[in-house]
Amino acid sequence: MSIDHLLDRIWTPDYTCNEFLCEAWRSILGENLAERLQQFLNGSGDFQRIDEPISPCIVFFSNGPRSSTHVGLFYCDKVLHLSGRGVQFIPLELISVNFRETRFYL
Repeated sequence: MSIDHLLDRIWTPDYTCNEFLCEAWRSILGENLAERLQQFLNGSGDFQRIDEPISPCIVFFSNGPRSSTHVGLFYCDKVLHLSGRGVQFIPLELISVNFRETRFYL
């Protein structure tokens, strides 16, 4: 599955890492993740936490309870995510150094 069509996305206040994750998830898995992700971010979702990443899975990054959470898609042993610098498809180790906590969910 090619992800090339996702690589030109740009972060805006209305299109953040959350919306990008939903678009990438739908493109790769054919499932609409938007409602489920919104419920999870509001504390009532049903994602299953896993100890190690499995391709594909959702990756949440944070620097503590007072910072915002960043989200990406673990896919083909890399993280596909959208930041203010645009889309990146990079090894987990490279993005994880910027965050205190990394969590994986299915």
